[in-house]
Amino acid sequence: MAKNKIWLSLREKLEIPMVSNFFSMVFLQGINYLMPLISYPYLIWTLGIDRWGIVNFAWAFIQYFIIFTDFGFNLSGTKYIAQHRDQPDKINLFLNSAFIGRIGLGVLSFSILAILIFSFRHFREEALFYLLYFGIIVGNVMFPLWFFQGMERMKYIAVFNLIAKSLSFLPMFIFIKAPEHYIYVPVCYSIGYIIAGLFSIYFIYFKIRMKWFIPSFRSIVFALKDSSTYFLSRASVSLFTYTNTFILGLVCGNVVTGYYAIAERLFQAYDGLIQPFTQVLFPHMSRTQDVGFFKKVFKRVVIINVVLFVIVLLLSKWIVMIYSSGAANEQSILGFRILMFAGLFSIPSVMIGYPYLAALGHPKYANWTVIFSSLFHISVIIILFMINQISITHIAILVVCTHLTMFSLRAYGVRKFSRL
Repeated sequence: MAKNKIWLSLREKLEIPMVSNFFSMVFLQGINYLMPLISYPYLIWTLGIDRWGIVNFAWAFIQYFIIFTDFGFNLSGTKYIAQHRDQPDKINLFLNSAFIGRIGLGVLSFSILAILIFSFRHFREEALFYLLYFGIIVGNVMFPLWFFQGMERMKYIAVFNLIAKSLSFLPMFIFIKAPEHYIYVPVCYSIGYIIAGLFSIYFIYFKIRMKWFIPSFRSIVFALKDSSTYFLSRASVSLFTYTNTFILGLVCGNVVTGYYAIAERLFQAYDGLIQPFTQVLFPHMSRTQDVGFFKKVFKRVVIINVVLFVIVLLLSKWIVMIYSSGAANEQSILGFRILMFAGLFSIPSVMIGYPYLAALGHPKYANWTVIFSSLFHISVIIILFMINQISITHIAILVVCTHLTMFSLRAYGVRKFSRL
């Protein structure tokens, strides 16, 4: 009898949208960890540091276009749909307007990519490699993550991402057997993303029964304008997330980029632990503005973060060497240890930013903190470049300083605006 009560209680909790969404995002994050955990060590061992470096350089390069085509919709679209969930006509109009707007941004992105490839020797020498990566952008444009977040149907995000990750990573073990097979990496990524995008479109228009129509030009402009503030924030994030790998590739070459990518990928995996909380909390906070609930979650996340930081730092050498199949050097290990200190600030900073300040009516301040921090980051990178001090260690220290800057600004914002 007691077991039945426990089972019924568990079922009731799982039927609560936010609880169900949280476990869906945990499942998704598990996929995001498991696939790279298996495939990246294999790629490093098979391709070698040099080719691993160019793969990561191209990945960082293509992220600029992903950020551009996302255009902040993962934040603005989530908020808009969460606030209009009882008005399907408005949701349908915004969905189609955003789709058309993002398709236009995708066409513009391809034009810019083509110009860059054929204008600069660094890109022209690997023109096909970079063009094959564009399939990721096509799939990303087709997949409206923000729609499912706003509707609080995160389980579908988990399913579609499982499809994308499986079709991206699993073929790598079949087709990539030597360093010269690095050309297949963007092919595998693109196929996975495009198929996941097609599945999401089918589900939205044939299962949820959204209607496809061409919205007015004014509606498209409204969707883009509404998202533009968030785009500046997301674009700023990319400046100190992907520019590090990009600048190391341009200045120091593929080998140094490969060693840094090992440290950075591991740090990003750790930093991504926060995503299930932020992706679930943001639509919930946008609707309810439940400060008390957020406060409880925030305290627990910060405590867990500190405990995990200590554990990971103590095991850092073994983590890096196992992850890299023994290919890492002291630069990778030191870089990872330094980057881990950024996690002490980045995780609470993210929690304060969009699940909290933006949802409580201060998105401009949350966006401004990112923009200011990015300008600081880029300014220091320019100085390091001018004095010929671009290195793994200096870039890692700069990442810590940038995250500390943004955390400090957002902590001030909490004190100034919020009810915490």
